[in-house]
Amino acid sequence: MTPLLTPSHDLLDLIHGQPHCQRLYRRLRGLPRRTQQVLLYSRLDELSYPAIAQRLHMTVGDVEHRMQGAMRACCKPLRPGQSLAIHWYVKLQNPATTASERIDFRRWLDSDSAHLAAFHATELQWRQLLAPATLLGHDRWHHKGRQGLGLRGWITAGLAIGLALELISQSL
Repeated sequence: MTPLLTPSHDLLDLIHGQPHCQRLYRRLRGLPRRTQQVLLYSRLDELSYPAIAQRLHMTVGDVEHRMQGAMRACCKPLRPGQSLAIHWYVKLQNPATTASERIDFRRWLDSDSAHLAAFHATELQWRQLLAPATLLGHDRWHHKGRQGLGLRGWITAGLAIGLALELISQSL
């Protein structure tokens, strides 16, 4: 995959002067790392939930749960019915959603006009996440695995274990 062609200083222009985008960016930065990865794979790379689950060694249910958490964090304060709207919005993005689940969604949507408004607000929020997500994932960090301890970390861990063994042997 090629790196993003827009320089990072140009990415700042995406949210500069837009307080709503700045607020969304801060909320995205505050999410757990795995949740950020799920969101970036979905939003920037347009991967399906099964593909994200496979890459991150998660279940599809975990991917949906993290997507819902990210959406809830970005949609604060939630409108009436928006929590369920987020659930349905995320669920409907999964290609494995069954016909029965789609019928249940339609029943929920038709049961109250506030549901349609909440779903519409959720969809608008999803679209507004592109600029902050682009800024968050501009260096494509979400494609990289977690960094290991590295040489310095292993040396420190070895010294700590050696010191602990020395202290144990002295106490015996």
